[in-house]
Amino acid sequence: MNSVVRQLLEQNTDVVMVDTGDSYEGICGYFGGTYISYSKEKPISMNPFKVTREEYEQNFGEKKNFLKSLIFLIFKGNEAPSKIEDMLVNQTIVEYYEAYFNPFTSFSDTEREGLRQKLLVAAKMEDDYEKFATDMRDIEEQINSPEPETKTTVRALILPSEERRNKIIRQCRALRAMIVDRATTEAEKEKAASKIEVYKKELHETSMLMKIDKQIDHMEEQKRRLKVPSLSFNTYYEFALERIPQITSLEKIHFDIRDFAAILKQFYRGGELEVTLNSDLDTNLFDERFIVFEIDKIKDDPVLFPIVVLIIMDVFLQKMRIKKGRKALIIEEAWKAIASPTMAEYIKFLYKTVRKFHGIAGVVTQELNDVIDSPIVKEAIINNSDVKILLDQSKFKDRYSDIAAILGLTPIQKQQIFTVNALNNKEGRNYFKEVWICRGQNSDVYGVEEPPECYWAYTTERAEKEALKIYLRHYGTMQEAITNIEADRKRAGISKYLDFARKVNQQQKVMSLW
Repeated sequence: MNSVVRQLLEQNTDVVMVDTGDSYEGICGYFGGTYISYSKEKPISMNPFKVTREEYEQNFGEKKNFLKSLIFLIFKGNEAPSKIEDMLVNQTIVEYYEAYFNPFTSFSDTEREGLRQKLLVAAKMEDDYEKFATDMRDIEEQINSPEPETKTTVRALILPSEERRNKIIRQCRALRAMIVDRATTEAEKEKAASKIEVYKKELHETSMLMKIDKQIDHMEEQKRRLKVPSLSFNTYYEFALERIPQITSLEKIHFDIRDFAAILKQFYRGGELEVTLNSDLDTNLFDERFIVFEIDKIKDDPVLFPIVVLIIMDVFLQKMRIKKGRKALIIEEAWKAIASPTMAEYIKFLYKTVRKFHGIAGVVTQELNDVIDSPIVKEAIINNSDVKILLDQSKFKDRYSDIAAILGLTPIQKQQIFTVNALNNKEGRNYFKEVWICRGQNSDVYGVEEPPECYWAYTTERAEKEALKIYLRHYGTMQEAITNIEADRKRAGISKYLDFARKVNQQQKVMSLW
């Protein structure tokens, strides 16, 4: 993979890598890239909630889906959210950004009318027969009771529904007076009684609307109190904990807000992981051509590891949109942390989106079992990958039918794969390793030969890396260190890199100072 990365960089491709195991420390140093290693003392911190107005107006749908994935990754882990949970989190994210970019003052007439109709439908849904009968008896008593003395009232304070209700009651009383009037004919009495029944039903709905108008006033005040002074996980957490109970109360649905608050609390102010989602990333990183995020120290943390991988992916997406030219995101073994039902749609989105921006997304695995055992990988990664690169697969020969089916390999391609490093074709040639590369329907086996200087940059052998660091301290740059350690190895007549590295480590100085 180091060889692929080198070629991408030599072709002026911006590369972002997520690594576990210091595999790319050497090549990053050689190309003068930025190497960011996660530690408790210096954690990788970002603010995935921060967006500009331009991003909000143009790409909010993408950002919203990313933030939903992030929140559910914290809240639910690998478990898929329910439809109610998805609806609530989606609504809070939408309203959170709306409150920040367009602070609420009041409902417009159109919004009030829309809410009135929505709440009226909900009220009718809850209105059972016994409650309806009770309300109708109360209305009957109001009609039959004598009209109270009227007092002077400021008209502006009377709601339209209340004014309508008072008018209907007066009409009902007039009709009731007609019925008891001896001068009224039977036909007129019957027509008046029928009209009263119609008015009683209208009064029942008007009473509902009066309660609904007061409810809308209360909702308006609630929304006015919801302020978002800045964008971060902290302010989203505060917004969601206030807003979700309001929504569940209005919609009469169940959501365990206490569980939600307790699980997300570790990322909130004062929590153990507060800095992870609340500190702005160094914007200078967007100008770097080569960035390696080394997160080996948290690979066993079931909570933090997938979250850090996810927000690094978001950093890449931001970089991808901002910068011109080709960009590549390569995720080493860390991709397994996000291969879950919660993340499947986001991974698909990532693969499809990078193509629109002249980008590349790639994942690397040492074990094909990961491919076989994960339907998420097949659906979200393999089906969206145009290029596949495989090394020696001889140890998987017994179960390669399953692998071939998942990778969509033809019988000829299977035969090609099992010739990798298996032919007697080394005589008279420099050292090389073979690799099978497939692009679309075209595939073949290629020999990869790298110069010794590249080996020193790529090596993951600890002793060799330590020896290279001794040369780096002496010569100051990775290029000078690699050039001189290889020249000294040849000068010493030591054929094996590891043997020479052990001598350097034993002396703890460059060869010219032995």
